[in-house]
Amino acid sequence: MNRTILYYPTIDIPRSNWLKHALLYWDEVSSIVPTSYDDQFLYDLSPDIQYLIGEEQFRPIQPETLISGENNWEKFQEFQDEFREVVQSPNFERYRKRSLYRANNHRVHQNKVEQKKGRIHRNKTSDGIFYFLEDLGLATREGNDEWLKFEHNTALLYMSLLAKYLADVDSEQTTIGTDLIAYEKFNFKSTQRSDAFPVVSFDLNNILPTPNENVSLEQIINFKRRRADNLRHFKKTISDFQTQISNSNSNAELKESAINFQEDLINGVQDLTAVLRDSNIENTLKTFKSLINVRSPALWTAAGTIVNNHLDFIHLPINLTTIGIPAMAALELSTKYIEGRNKRMAETRQSSFSYLYYARKSGIISRRW
Repeated sequence: MNRTILYYPTIDIPRSNWLKHALLYWDEVSSIVPTSYDDQFLYDLSPDIQYLIGEEQFRPIQPETLISGENNWEKFQEFQDEFREVVQSPNFERYRKRSLYRANNHRVHQNKVEQKKGRIHRNKTSDGIFYFLEDLGLATREGNDEWLKFEHNTALLYMSLLAKYLADVDSEQTTIGTDLIAYEKFNFKSTQRSDAFPVVSFDLNNILPTPNENVSLEQIINFKRRRADNLRHFKKTISDFQTQISNSNSNAELKESAINFQEDLINGVQDLTAVLRDSNIENTLKTFKSLINVRSPALWTAAGTIVNNHLDFIHLPINLTTIGIPAMAALELSTKYIEGRNKRMAETRQSSFSYLYYARKSGIISRRW
């Protein structure tokens, strides 16, 4: 079974560090692409994505899998219910207004701001969702156009939630990922509601080797094929630790696992950096975060205590200069409660069920949600 990362909230994946990072660490990359009844793409994919399809490194995921797929009616209803709830939430309303305010402050003409729409193919949604948004002034349809026009942020929210539910019903081992922290926050809302459940946020700050901007997709693919064993070993080191996090029975056990993992991680970074260098692939250290389900009832109790006191489980600074890499990094574990509707999706994952790759220039992710 392939390990797939499904990008959201857009069809095209930005040609940035995110794509190169994902291409290196996952078996294949995906995004949501609508197709016609005869399986033709209804969207002009970028040359990069077309190249990755030819190399069997990209898999388009059809929205119809959820919307009209056999036995997925209940999940599609859950998706629509969550979307309606989030769209009408005060948090999303404030976010939309801030986005409009920022656009105005950048001297964008008001008419252009009002006309800024996200295009959603009619195969990706239902009439009920469209009419719901139309009543709120957040969607329009022009004639018989196959593409509906959603308000820009509403379209991105729709795609974000759709990705989460598509990953849940996908036949492969599919995890969602993004580089836009705001939309991960909408997907996995923090809450103190009684039906919430704790998750552990596993952050590797400024530590994962990622190909530079000048490295071609072809170089990365060739590296994956030539150095499959090195890459597999490094990925397994991280995946095994994520599984340990999920299955830990106490805070003390979690800390011991983190300390033991620290050495394995440093050795893995040193090995992977060396083989990247041997392959003439320039790389920098970047950051990623994953959300991990807490399976142990005992750790649930510890997680609740930590959440209520707004403390981190673990923060381990990592000095990479000891292995010849002039950088300071960190391994962080923290916890939070997210909405209970995500629990079933989380429980089906052996390790992470969501990834955030946030390529700030400094390579350090903000620890605030």
